[in-house]
Amino acid sequence: MNNITAVVALMAAQIGAPLPAQQAPVVAPVAIVTALPATPRVAKAAASSYISTSGFLQGSGFMSCSAPRGGSGSMSGSVNLTGNLSVQGPNGESGTVPVSGFAFLNGSCTNGSGFVSGTAWVGGRGTLYGRDGKIAGTLSLNSPVFINQYASSSYVFISQYATLSGYLEPAN
Repeated sequence: MNNITAVVALMAAQIGAPLPAQQAPVVAPVAIVTALPATPRVAKAAASSYISTSGFLQGSGFMSCSAPRGGSGSMSGSVNLTGNLSVQGPNGESGTVPVSGFAFLNGSCTNGSGFVSGTAWVGGRGTLYGRDGKIAGTLSLNSPVFINQYASSSYVFISQYATLSGYLEPAN
């Protein structure tokens, strides 16, 4: 017992209080080192890449003009658009993506001719190849294309430069 404990015990005995219990020795925990099983390394999948490309889309169709002969009216019709867009990816990937879309066009006309406009959703999928000639991935394009074209004699021919965008999903 140390001096403080002895004094406390003496004072407790004089007043009839119970003696303090002996403290248990302090035991420090012992670190136990165990080896964890090795975790298998998992290859990270390559992330998809955003790609934007431009090219010409073409299509034609008949328009219906509601104007009487020599008068004014409204014009409407639809056109299928198609194109083959050459693509260059961010890491040297390249290829051609066939795209297509449909546009409903309307506008005003006089004597069967006039300006028509509308929006087409154009999309397509194609394979891109790396510099080594191996498949790099699949590119999916899907974008709106605004059309404003002159329709002559109830017929419209569209050859429009457009920009489409999408994501390249890498090959496994």
